[in-house]
Amino acid sequence: MTHQTAKTSFLSISQDKTIAYRRFGAPNGTPLLILTHFRGVMDKFDPLLINLLSRSRPVILIDYTGVGLSTGPVATSIAQSADDILLFLSLLDISSADVLGFSLGGMVAQLITLNADPAKLQVRKLIVTGSTPSFGPGVQTTPNEDVGVYAGVKDVTVDAFKTLFFWKDEEGNEAAEAWWARVNERTEGTAGERVASWVSQGFEDGAVGLQAQIAQASGWGTEEGSRGREGSWARLKGLGVPVLVANGADDYMIPTVNSFVMQQELGNGQLVVYPKSGHGFLFQYAELFAKHVELFLGA
Repeated sequence: MTHQTAKTSFLSISQDKTIAYRRFGAPNGTPLLILTHFRGVMDKFDPLLINLLSRSRPVILIDYTGVGLSTGPVATSIAQSADDILLFLSLLDISSADVLGFSLGGMVAQLITLNADPAKLQVRKLIVTGSTPSFGPGVQTTPNEDVGVYAGVKDVTVDAFKTLFFWKDEEGNEAAEAWWARVNERTEGTAGERVASWVSQGFEDGAVGLQAQIAQASGWGTEEGSRGREGSWARLKGLGVPVLVANGADDYMIPTVNSFVMQQELGNGQLVVYPKSGHGFLFQYAELFAKHVELFLGA
């Protein structure tokens, strides 16, 4: 079974929320929960990376509530998204997991790890990619004023991602085109079921999902949104689990320096930065990144 062919399961976590998910890969081992980016859905996560990671461990992909194939209101804070997933894991009787989060998913992954009830869930290892801690000393916002324009386009195409995710040269352009072809490999024909598109694609939902995710990311970057269980910054030093922080050399969306700031603040963190790449480094270097993940999780 592969990312292109895996069947979707559904779990009701409350009266008005159902989470769509897929669990496949190796039959044994600690499951790796993989959380996607702003406007992303599990159908559009790079199958090359997912299939490589699933060779040696079970992987779990999900759609956040209210987007993709999941139902219910879309969370408006990172903490709310994390709480939804913590409840989801509890209902699946998963008491131990590794967590990999990319971009917005990296923020959610931090709060899953920090806010989990240790009697119910032990996050064994955490991987934060192309992301940032919540508001705090040294954490920077992007200087690129057009990020919001590209990230909020009505119709999501590869052109927006060429600006947001990839290096601005011929090599980066080729990497973007190759990644775009891969994320469209899962179809109704390969999966035998409906395939979801990007969050708020064509604004068919009135851009409700887009606006809710903007609220999540915006709140994460404020002092108020960084307090207590809503944020991560003040609690990073006390986070005892091993953490792999990774990013491209020049992240257009979330400054790469934030990955360094996070690693320096962590009690048990390591940092990998990939050359001539940006926010989407894990897709540009999918095979190398998968090897680094395997090395980290297996150590």
